[in-house]
Amino acid sequence: MVGCCPVEEGLTLQYVTSRVIALCSPEDGSEKAYVDSLKGAALELKTKHFEHYKVWNVSRPRHDLTRCLAVENSGWPARLAPPLDRLCSICKQFEQWLLANNQNVVVIHCKGYRSRAAMVLLAFMHYNAICCNEEYVEERFDMKRFADKYMGSNGQPSHKRYIMYFSSLLSGRIRVNPAPVYLHRITVSRLAGRVLSFKIYERLQPVYHTLPADPLKDSY
Repeated sequence: MVGCCPVEEGLTLQYVTSRVIALCSPEDGSEKAYVDSLKGAALELKTKHFEHYKVWNVSRPRHDLTRCLAVENSGWPARLAPPLDRLCSICKQFEQWLLANNQNVVVIHCKGYRSRAAMVLLAFMHYNAICCNEEYVEERFDMKRFADKYMGSNGQPSHKRYIMYFSSLLSGRIRVNPAPVYLHRITVSRLAGRVLSFKIYERLQPVYHTLPADPLKDSY
């Protein structure tokens, strides 16, 4: 892990490897701190890497971000898992950019919920491992260490499950089922006295939402 340049509450420019950079801000960071730190981060990237950096935004699109940096918007809503084809597309773009010039660096931008950046790094780690190139073993270790920090024991199960799916697809252990799968029922047991609410998404769009029977009680 190469050193980092912390900015309080705002964006942090962190070199996960020598050619992969995470440009992230915390969930509880203020909007002002983010905006103030964005220009500084952009200047640092341009000064250090000139035209050899490219930014992939994995959070929601922002006009101020695209004004400061050349950005590929590939994000998805916080707390949701991304489509598997989007993860694959991002990894292919990373590979093509890094192979185009040995000075090129990848920058992963994420405003809040850094688990999204961690998911992309884990996906690229598995994607990169297909080559079985010993030269990149240490870099894969650095990517995993960053990902474990934000997707460790407290990470969302759906995020971890999607990375498992992605890895299994790459290795050929599982295949994509072209036939549609229909959800007819959800059964939850041993939650007596609790009020549950479910929201079901299809390709990041909510398609069904149950409302709690008693709004005065907590929902999960």
